[in-house]
Amino acid sequence: MNLSRLTYNENNYDSGIKLLPQASLAWNRVHECKGASKIVFALWLAQKVKGTILWINEAHNKQTLNPDGIYPYVNPAQFLFANIRRKEDILWCTEEAMRYPACPLIIVNISSFNPGLTTIRRINLAGEKTKENVMVILLTSDEYEGVQGVETRWHMAPIHDDINSKRKWRLERLKARVAPPKFWVVSHSSKTGFQKVCKN
Repeated sequence: MNLSRLTYNENNYDSGIKLLPQASLAWNRVHECKGASKIVFALWLAQKVKGTILWINEAHNKQTLNPDGIYPYVNPAQFLFANIRRKEDILWCTEEAMRYPACPLIIVNISSFNPGLTTIRRINLAGEKTKENVMVILLTSDEYEGVQGVETRWHMAPIHDDINSKRKWRLERLKARVAPPKFWVVSHSSKTGFQKVCKN
């Protein structure tokens, strides 16, 4: 038996949107993020793409992005917002946006349900068939278990530090098809953007 084939190499996964060394999200797949800072995670990804960013939101969710609040991370003019009432329409819109990728990044902010495995497979299949770079990010509630069928699952939460004025977060990769669980501590400043503070 050739054990070399079983050796994991994190560099094999460094394609797609790279947030940090050994922390990447593959194009044309569905990814998921949980945690109190999941919106910050989405904005971090938004920094990495050019073009329009589609933000799909449940209509009953009254929380909206504040242009002044997100400006330190990304240009608010890049966003196109879709507030949708029915769960079925949210999933249909996501699949169609993946199939006809006018927007390279599709952020789906949902808190009242988790998509089923069949739906995720349909969206991933739509991504595989397109020739353009596009990905879906599901921002889901911690009240539900992880969505089945996603390529990667992440968790991002703030770190409260009274000594250092820089904002800090713990970014954790909970699941990935070709990478092990791992966590990073990151900070952000207007000059340097997101940076790794330390590693496990």
